[in-house]
Amino acid sequence: MKVVFTMGGITHYLSPLLDNVVRKGVDVVMVIPSVKDNQTIGKGVKLVNNEALYQVRYSEIKQGWYGKTILTDLKTILNEEKPDIVVLGWPYFLQYFFDRQLRLLIKENNIKLIIREIPFQVPPFGQLSYFKENPVYDENMILQSRGMSFFIRALCTMYIRKFVYKHADATINYASCAYDILPSYGVNKDKIFVTYNTPNTESLIRLREKVLSAPPLLEKKQRILHIGRLVKWKRVDLLIDAYAKICPNYPDSELTIIGNGPEMENLQYQAENLGLTGRVVFVGAIYDPFTLGQYMHESSIYVLAGMGGLSINEAMCYSLPVICSVCDGTEKDLIQDGVNGYYFESGNADSLAKSIEYLLRNPQMMKAFGDVSLKKIQEEINLDTVSSRFVEAFKKTLFS
Repeated sequence: MKVVFTMGGITHYLSPLLDNVVRKGVDVVMVIPSVKDNQTIGKGVKLVNNEALYQVRYSEIKQGWYGKTILTDLKTILNEEKPDIVVLGWPYFLQYFFDRQLRLLIKENNIKLIIREIPFQVPPFGQLSYFKENPVYDENMILQSRGMSFFIRALCTMYIRKFVYKHADATINYASCAYDILPSYGVNKDKIFVTYNTPNTESLIRLREKVLSAPPLLEKKQRILHIGRLVKWKRVDLLIDAYAKICPNYPDSELTIIGNGPEMENLQYQAENLGLTGRVVFVGAIYDPFTLGQYMHESSIYVLAGMGGLSINEAMCYSLPVICSVCDGTEKDLIQDGVNGYYFESGNADSLAKSIEYLLRNPQMMKAFGDVSLKKIQEEINLDTVSSRFVEAFKKTLFS
């Protein structure tokens, strides 16, 4: 069985997943742009360029008249590779819609079509009111879901999705919210395959064992941890505001922020103005996995105050309870409120502070939550189970 994936690049977490899919008997061909496409893969996302079990094909790109990236060599690659399945994600399923020759090629060669989405910021069909309760921001927290032009584009995209899903043989999704959203586009539930998403949990758990046997790196504290690029939509400013409300009651606590980004100076200034010098520690970026593991192991709580995703999985590998709000949708399958973490009201520093304080006051509960986090990774959402779900989706799509 041969499967062609289209991606904007190969991220550090995707590569081991694809390798595992190959180990399970699937011939994988990745089609990616010959140059990094920031529009598709996102700024600051770490890419890999190393040896792998899967094959990589590079395509020239151009911008379509509709403003999104086109893989100009995709049809040639499909003709040469002759795959059983092609997997198209955003924005490449737009190319399928606008390129009639691509649609004919896929149909005439009996290539099964799978659409891959989280889905994130995808409203149920016909419900533009979705964006009132779920506004869209860019990474600088500039509101995008406003004005007539946005809603015209959103409406057009709805109908494009409906067309594409009608022609798709299946969907692969990273979050179970797909079961609630995609049927409104006409997708039968038996064609929806929720695979979830994962970093290399096997590597993380092996590394964790080494970290556990190493001497401590940090002074023992009730440490609240955040890891991520310092951009506005991560809402680290909200986390600092929340911590300021509770830190006087917990003199042995510390907020540790790992990461670099354009908001570093603003966040440092904010912490200083709130009198949190020495209580909020800005570590900068850490690229050594072992050192990063030590910080996670020697922390008490992981907090994601804004957008994010896989950092939750990584924190759970280190038995951390997680506090978050609205992320990219994948958090709902990882964090069960009151079981291995808490959800706070989005944008509400008081709500976030309350969740943090509740765990700091209850160290036994904190440990119990962390144990559940690790168990969920070990038993439910890990490199082996996620890759197996991909393979199952391919087999059922091809042979049904």
